Amino acid sequence: MPTPDPVHFYFIMRPKPVIDHALIKQIQQRPDKLYHVYYQPKKKFGSPQIGKDGAELMRKITRPVDRLKIIQQQIHTCLKEIKLPNCMYGGVHERTNFDNAISHKGSRYFLTIDLRNFFGNISNSIVYQTLINNGFSWKEAREITMVSTYKGALPQGAPTSTTLANLSFAPTAIILENFCRERNITFTVFVDYLAFSSSQCFEGDISKILQIIKDSGYFVNHKKVHYKKNCCEITGLYVNRGKLSLHKNILANVNKPGIKEYVDAVKNKYDKHKKAAQLS
Repeated sequence: MPTPDPVHFYFIMRPKPVIDHALIKQIQQRPDKLYHVYYQPKKKFGSPQIGKDGAELMRKITRPVDRLKIIQQQIHTCLKEIKLPNCMYGGVHERTNFDNAISHKGSRYFLTIDLRNFFGNISNSIVYQTLINNGFSWKEAREITMVSTYKGALPQGAPTSTTLANLSFAPTAIILENFCRERNITFTVFVDYLAFSSSQCFEGDISKILQIIKDSGYFVNHKKVHYKKNCCEITGLYVNRGKLSLHKNILANVNKPGIKEYVDAVKNKYDKHKKAAQLS
């Protein structure tokens, strides 16, 4: 096991959430009573996504009841202390979709990949082993796994799921990061969305990248593998010849609740980035 860094050591030594054993028993006997399953429309640029059949695309949400959610939030607070690779941005404190996209600003060639059924493919055994690898005792790992997984995998909707997914994917992210560094390719991860870019064409490396992902036990949505030149959408922002811009649909809906705040936040970040670049 690798030697913990200072932040990790602090995390391992701090008090852990006390998990109610009555809750553990209920998870073992009646887990369906602890989650509400429902569907909500998928949205992009503030508008619903429509499938080829004309119907709205829906996302399955598995939301824990309050009693379980409180414990999961406490676990999440502890787990987020564990350091993740620099290439990981989604669900990471003080890192945003803007930071993810701006990493690729100076590139000309882009590859984007969506992982298929990302949360559902991270099984309870993967979660357990991830926790063991990060310094938990078998008892802690077992209990956290039990209260953070549902029907054998990470539920999309639980406070712990993104953090545990990041920790589980981190070893693969490191392999991809090292592979890309040797080839002058920029690589970032935003939960289940992988972005690669370079100033030089790297189309010949795509098959190797896909193989690394497959060998690590993850699945690619081949309909969402895109290799582009000059302009590319990365986590909702367009990277085009050294500049970042918002999609026209975002700007068209700027008066909708939440959209204006998002546009203003992106503009402020971009202005600060350009000012810092001028000073450096």
